Amino acid sequence: MTKKNTLEGFVLNSEKTKQIYEKNSFTKISDIVYDILEDGILSSAIAPGTKLNASKIAEQLSISNTPVSKAIQRLKDNGLVTEAYGGNGKYRNFSVFDISNNSINDLFIARSSIESTAASICAQRSALIDIEEIRRLAEAFQQVWADYVNGSPSASVLERAQVDEEFHSLIVHSTGNKYLIDMFETLQGTLRYLSIRTSEFAETKRSGDDLLMMGTQHLAVYNAIKMGIPDLARSAMAEHLGFCRYHCLLNRAGC
Repeated sequence: MTKKNTLEGFVLNSEKTKQIYEKNSFTKISDIVYDILEDGILSSAIAPGTKLNASKIAEQLSISNTPVSKAIQRLKDNGLVTEAYGGNGKYRNFSVFDISNNSINDLFIARSSIESTAASICAQRSALIDIEEIRRLAEAFQQVWADYVNGSPSASVLERAQVDEEFHSLIVHSTGNKYLIDMFETLQGTLRYLSIRTSEFAETKRSGDDLLMMGTQHLAVYNAIKMGIPDLARSAMAEHLGFCRYHCLLNRAGC
C-alpha cells in the first residue's frame, strides 16, 4: 500500500520515490527529493513561507535525513528556499521562498543590469549566435499570449513561464561571458518562480492589451539583436523588464 503524508497540504509519496530510484539506480536520492520539492514549490502546492523540516520529510518519504538535507540546501542555493537561524543561532530553519515587494524591485534592478548588457553583447556578435533560436522563442512567447487573449490558450502557466525563461537564458548564455552567465545563474531559481507567479497573475489581473504588448516585447529584443544595434537591444530589454517589474508589483498590490 502506498504511504502518503502531507507537508502543508502537499502529498509526499514514498512509493513514488522508490519507483524512480528503481528505474535508475544511478539517480541520487537527494536529486529525487529535490525534484519532488521543486515541483511542489513551483506549482504552489507547497505554499510560500512553508517551513521545511528535513526530519519530517525524510520520515514521510521513508529515507534518511541526509539526502533531504542536501536537497533543501540545493533549493536554498537556487533561491527557492530561505534560511534563518533560531535558538540564538543553535539551529537553522528553512522556509519556502516568499518574495517581498522590495526584493522584487531589487531583483529586477539586478536582472536588468545583467540582461540589458547581455542583449547589447548579443547585438555586437549577432553573426556568431543562434539568432534563429532566439527568433523562435520570441515568436513562441508572443503566440502563447496571443492565443490566451483570443480565448484559445495553447500553453499552461508552466509552459508559458518556460518559454519566457528559455528566451532570457539563451540571450545571456549567447554572450559567452562566463561572469555574466554565473551572475544570471545565481538568480535562476528565483526568476523561474517569479516568472510562474507573474504568468498566473497575468491571467486574472491584466488586460488583453497588456498581455499582447508583453508578448511583442521579446520580438523587439530579437529584432534589435538581429539588426546588430547594441544600444537598441539594451534599451529594448530594459523596457521589457521595466514593464514586467511594474506589472508584477501592480499585480501583487491588487491581490
